[in-house]
Amino acid sequence: MNFSDVLADIEKLKNQKLRSIRKGADIIINEIDRINDRLLLTTAEGKQKSRPLSEIRMLWDRLCVSAALHVDSALGGSGSSRNQPETILANLPYVEWLSYEGKKHIALVGRQTHVLGTLKQMDGVEAEKTKKRLREGIDTTSLSTIIIVASDVRLAAANLESVTGLKVEPIESGVYKKDHSGSRIFIVAQSSLQSIVEPGTYAVINGMSIPQNSFPIQLVGQTLYPVIKGGMNIMVLQPDAASLPL
Repeated sequence: MNFSDVLADIEKLKNQKLRSIRKGADIIINEIDRINDRLLLTTAEGKQKSRPLSEIRMLWDRLCVSAALHVDSALGGSGSSRNQPETILANLPYVEWLSYEGKKHIALVGRQTHVLGTLKQMDGVEAEKTKKRLREGIDTTSLSTIIIVASDVRLAAANLESVTGLKVEPIESGVYKKDHSGSRIFIVAQSSLQSIVEPGTYAVINGMSIPQNSFPIQLVGQTLYPVIKGGMNIMVLQPDAASLPL
């Protein structure tokens, strides 16, 4: 599913009262102005507002690569009306909401679980899985992510601890993690990866397409594509097509 599909669904929400996750902040979408890239809406107080479609597009892109998204943080806490794009996305049938560390998050669940124009709180079991991914997983919306592929994972962990003074923590077989100075660092045993990946240090970046001549690997619930070229070691983070709504 691409953003054009999402925008088509949002257009179906026009003239409906959309309930907000935050009580008393319901909205009505009046018009989607594709020419001027704006969305026109009415607030619960009857005020007319305009928001850029680029804002919704940015949030959707982040939603596709995150276990769950805290919209306030993604928008930089930009004003009291930031719940408006959250409301629009949460009313899509393949987006649910949950509370994590006392803050509302929305998550792309990969299938239609409720009627378009309604809200759905994620059930307890799935919410716990999502919270675990948020605690342990790769989330490029807030932290830079570094993956160290090591032939000897224990030695690599010991070396990192000696340099930083911080002890890494195991999160699953062959994978260690540590947040340090604005970076989330994973140390991964080469033998634990499904495909052969050369030992080395890889920066994780968001990608617009699957890199040519690359192959997917699965790591902490995410699909990544290693790229080693001209001295550049990166892993491109892509939404898992199999998990996205069709």
